[in-house]
Amino acid sequence: MKQLLALIIVACCAMNGAYGQDLNGFFKDADAFFAKNVSQNKIKYGAIKQNPDELTALTNFIASADVSAYSDKELEAFYINSYNLLVIKTVVDHYPIAQPLDVPGFFDGIKQKVAGKKMTLNNFEQKELLQRYKDPRLHFVLVCAAVSCPPIADFAYMPNQLEDQLEARTKSAINDGVFIKVDDFAGKVEISQIFDWYASDFKPNATAFIKKYKTTPLPSDVKPTYYAYDWSLNDAGGATTGGTGANAVEKKTDFEPIIAAATMPKNTFELNTFHTLYTSNYGDKEFGNRGSYFSSLFLFSYGISGRFDIGWDFIFKSYRANDLFNSSPFRALEFRRGVDSVVTPGGTKMQAIYDFGLTHLGPRVRFSPFKKIGLSFEQAFYFPITGIPANNTVDPALYWVTQFYYDKQFNSKFGLFIALTFWQPIHPGQQFKFQVPYLKAFFSWYTTKRFTLYATTTTFTEWGLGAKFLITPQFEVQALYTYYVPIPGLADIYTGSGAKNVMTFNLGIRYRTSVRVK
Repeated sequence: MKQLLALIIVACCAMNGAYGQDLNGFFKDADAFFAKNVSQNKIKYGAIKQNPDELTALTNFIASADVSAYSDKELEAFYINSYNLLVIKTVVDHYPIAQPLDVPGFFDGIKQKVAGKKMTLNNFEQKELLQRYKDPRLHFVLVCAAVSCPPIADFAYMPNQLEDQLEARTKSAINDGVFIKVDDFAGKVEISQIFDWYASDFKPNATAFIKKYKTTPLPSDVKPTYYAYDWSLNDAGGATTGGTGANAVEKKTDFEPIIAAATMPKNTFELNTFHTLYTSNYGDKEFGNRGSYFSSLFLFSYGISGRFDIGWDFIFKSYRANDLFNSSPFRALEFRRGVDSVVTPGGTKMQAIYDFGLTHLGPRVRFSPFKKIGLSFEQAFYFPITGIPANNTVDPALYWVTQFYYDKQFNSKFGLFIALTFWQPIHPGQQFKFQVPYLKAFFSWYTTKRFTLYATTTTFTEWGLGAKFLITPQFEVQALYTYYVPIPGLADIYTGSGAKNVMTFNLGIRYRTSVRVK
């Protein structure tokens, strides 16, 4: 019996010793790893990629660790180091890249194994750290692999030093002139968007939190604004600065393709105009005619919460109908009102009718119900305007417009955007007639961060090619040409009976203030 008891005691001591050695060894190895691979707030991803053994050993321990016996401080320090190491692992697994967001699902799709549980980086950060410890200082020690992240430490966080380390790193970030930008001459203060995205974590508010740690007081009469987040990879190896060969990566700039389906980040706005010239022929060259219709949409959108937008839109229209078969469709852009007498080559006399005016205005809302699915819903009511200019009769209908948008980004180069549109006219005093909805699909190829080529179809009858170009990171122009294929059964629904040579010419201009990506 005594021998059995002695064996149990020895086994327990061995287990406790193994536990302490494993966790202490993790902190020691993590500290050596950060000291070796962090330089001036950047990480040597290229060197780690070439020799990943140290990182692999650390992440293997993270995956299989038994955290049930850890103290609260041991667990918090373990989780902080684990998060930063798994971010580095995700970059290294896909290196070379220009930014973490080039990897689909970097934060919310790829699952990591932590203490036997599989979770995304976002879930790890939110549930195991932010919600568990409710400490805003964590935002300054958890690093997301981007240049605009708080500066990364070249050491590991230790349980017996954690309080002092959290304080020191928070103070260091707050007093970093790149992280908190104060321009006394211009009277301007710019702070990280982290203070906006996690506003509820900073009590009583972000400004008060910053003042607590700022050694040089912020100007009391200046309201801080948020600078655009730079998602360039915090790479110390130079792989994102150019080069040649298979591993060269395009230099990162502030340019990012604008995703049209996305709702607006909170307190940002968008101005968007889209101009369409639709034209079609009827009959033949000798006796037929052409109708051309121009419409301009002017849209203003404002982000209320990041998932809910409000907007106000105006519509301007102009047309020239019953014109000569070979007349220019661009005559609809003359913006005149009246009637012209024309004679076809076959001798038929016709009255070419033309008119223009500001036709509609109305409110619009957009809602995105899911965080991880690019699905949004839009509802608008466009009320007819009369008298601008006086007596125009371009379009007296009321429009009830419902749209569903779906966006899927396959990777940094290709994306799909789908729109289902119910554009329902309502004519007061007339019988209601249901308008067949339109299903549009756009397949985009992001050839560079600034230039996008795309192909589009509308219910397989309208086909087109277009291009978008970012003049500045917020200012975009696009052009699109489409042609209708006369598919039996569908052509009569979408172009009307007898229409031929149906095509559109389109021009879009969009200005959007800084867009939050994460």
